[in-house]
Amino acid sequence: MTEQARKTLGALFAVFGVYYCALGGVVLVRIPSVTRQWIERSGDSDFRFDYDFFVRLSGLGAALILLLGWRTVVLGLATARGRCPSWFWLAISAAPLHFGWWLYRVVGGGGPGRDGIAAERLSSGVQFGLVCVGYLLLWGMSRQATRNGGPANIALQPTAAASGAERRRG
Repeated sequence: MTEQARKTLGALFAVFGVYYCALGGVVLVRIPSVTRQWIERSGDSDFRFDYDFFVRLSGLGAALILLLGWRTVVLGLATARGRCPSWFWLAISAAPLHFGWWLYRVVGGGGPGRDGIAAERLSSGVQFGLVCVGYLLLWGMSRQATRNGGPANIALQPTAAASGAERRRG
């Protein structure tokens, strides 16, 4: 049961990873217009004076989300295929990246005059929190499977050629 749940969660997160890659790529391609729209929607008239700073900040955030997405796809597919890659670094990095993304959405969502703004912020926070919990679950499940003798990360396993060379030396 746990093995099937781990594989299913890995496949689901591979799909999330594709979404993150697409989102990060679109933002990077359209960064000037995305930043301009974000500044306008924020309602803060001083933000326009820091346009260059926000372009760089948005670009960094988009690049990090794209990187998170790429690694999520790689590890998600490996997990769905029954391997036990380490999700440790993604589990650690997911929370600060999602928090930054949540702040971006909160500020870009406009001021308190918009209807439903509190519900939208809460919904985004819960969504990002659940994704971060999913990363932690994948890390814990993969770690437990490796401890129980499951297939380790393929990058850490010796190749047949390396094993033969060790036997000849020993």
